[in-house]
Amino acid sequence: MKKYIGALTNLDRADQRLSTNLINCGLAQNNNECRRIVEEYYSVATQVGKNVQEISSLCHKTFIEPLKKFRNVFISIAAAMAKREELVATWKNIHNRVKKLQEKKDRTASHIAKLERERRAEEAAAKELKNIHAQLLAELPMFLGKRLEYINPSIHAVIMIQLNYYGHATQLYTQLMPTQYSSDFTSGTTIPEEEHQRIINTELNRLRALTIVKNH
Repeated sequence: MKKYIGALTNLDRADQRLSTNLINCGLAQNNNECRRIVEEYYSVATQVGKNVQEISSLCHKTFIEPLKKFRNVFISIAAAMAKREELVATWKNIHNRVKKLQEKKDRTASHIAKLERERRAEEAAAKELKNIHAQLLAELPMFLGKRLEYINPSIHAVIMIQLNYYGHATQLYTQLMPTQYSSDFTSGTTIPEEEHQRIINTELNRLRALTIVKNH
């Protein structure tokens, strides 16, 4: 996503440079019709540039930041798994020590006391291992089941952001085309302009109202 936003930003910068160079070129300065065309192009490029800033902000709020939070969950799960492996190794070491002590024929008080201490340590390690194992068994299925429920709103948000951005950019650049080409290009469009804008505004409001946006 960051690379996508970066590519979009770089493309906008190139577009801004191109429109600026055109408006400052000698032909545009000396020819009224050419000046009118490049000024309109410059105006459209500026409007699209503002939309690029908005799409960058919305993508951060609806996709990058929520998935950063989601990534932190993976980190905590990985830490819990590592802790479990550590406890398994600890329990095995203590269990082996207990086994070796039991195999000895030593019946002195010190040996019996040492064996008892190791048994208690083994029980404590086994209990801790059992607890974290039960926790993982309970939480992992729930986490896996919630993945799509968490990620889907972010994906849907990105789709709607792109729909608005590219739709608006297409509309703006279409206005620059000569009338006969513009009419041919838009002849298949049946949605009136006011209705088109209303739909876009409605979707933008939905994006801003998403829980994933409000939480950041």
